[in-house]
Amino acid sequence: MEVWIMEIVKGAGRVLTQPFLYIAIIIGFILTRRRIKSERRQFGTRIYDAFSEWSGTLGTSLAAGLLISVFAVGSGVVLSLPLLLLVSGVLLVLSLPLRSNWYSAAYTLGATYLVIYFLPYFPESVRQLSWVSPFTDTPLTAVPFLISAFLLVEGILMLRTSSLSTFPERVMGRRGMWIGQHRSRKLALIPFFALFPAGAIEPFAPWWPFFGIGEESFGLILVPFVTGWEWIARGQLPVKAAKIVGRRTFFLALLVLSLAAGSLFLPILSLVAVVVSLLGRTWIRLQHLSGEKRQPFFSASQDGLLILGIIPKSPAAQMGLSPGELIVRVNNRQVRTENDFYEALQENAAFNKIEVHDIQGENRYVQRPLYEGEHYELGLVFVEPPRREKSVSMY
Repeated sequence: MEVWIMEIVKGAGRVLTQPFLYIAIIIGFILTRRRIKSERRQFGTRIYDAFSEWSGTLGTSLAAGLLISVFAVGSGVVLSLPLLLLVSGVLLVLSLPLRSNWYSAAYTLGATYLVIYFLPYFPESVRQLSWVSPFTDTPLTAVPFLISAFLLVEGILMLRTSSLSTFPERVMGRRGMWIGQHRSRKLALIPFFALFPAGAIEPFAPWWPFFGIGEESFGLILVPFVTGWEWIARGQLPVKAAKIVGRRTFFLALLVLSLAAGSLFLPILSLVAVVVSLLGRTWIRLQHLSGEKRQPFFSASQDGLLILGIIPKSPAAQMGLSPGELIVRVNNRQVRTENDFYEALQENAAFNKIEVHDIQGENRYVQRPLYEGEHYELGLVFVEPPRREKSVSMY
């Protein structure tokens, strides 16, 4: 028991040696910085805090990492050094477009699997290169299982998407009018333990603790795997889009898992599982893009003022307002523009009463006083930009 405890502690400490961790930190910083700059340019203020791309993923990621660790260690999953290095290289290459959709395990692990699988078919001059030859003996049995596990995490996280966890954006439509859209972008760091062959690390770290299984020696290594997704909801509510994409991803994960299990009896199904994950993940994305070509959901309305987004922890968030709802009246005054909304708020700033048409078209009322120092427009973001210079500067 003491050996296992020591292995876990040492394996966790070696997480700092993994390229995954540093790639995730750097890319996460770049993405959040670009988003905040975009929010300030479009709305005049930061809507979401820094690193909100990671928010809401910690609990699910840790739970998934624990389950994957039990599976990996219990079933003897061995992750060799060449495999980890190649996955890191693939992740780094896929990071160049700065689109977290490419961080899906279907792409990172899938591309890694295909490179190693077809390596024997490369010219001999390539296979004999000193940095290529270690990949030829890399075991791939566990890769489809890991892909299915990470796809399950993606699907679960998407299904948990809330109305306040996507990023609002204001863009110019084809007809020269402002429209809104929501970008769902998440990154998740899923740490899990796996076995690591002793011979792969002894030349670099002879002090690393090992334990024996049969005639071979292994150590534990903590792998901080990075996964993620990114898509835009323009023709429907982001929560509705998330449910559709999440369900499809979840069922794809189950299909890949079934094929991976079948590969234990028919090895060729391992390759089939990886190809299905790649094609399936791409199909899900293309289907989503096709569905978003409909009439924009977030567009100007003659019946009121459509809510595009809400600043977290603002008065609007505390009042229970949601993106996609239509503000009809403020303090018994009809509003159609942001100017109308601002002026109506000033009529009775001590206690504001707002009439809203919810997503189902039903009327409801919300009310709350506006205290000194709070956002002057309750923390609401609308489709059309403000026409007053004062609004632009204070947004």
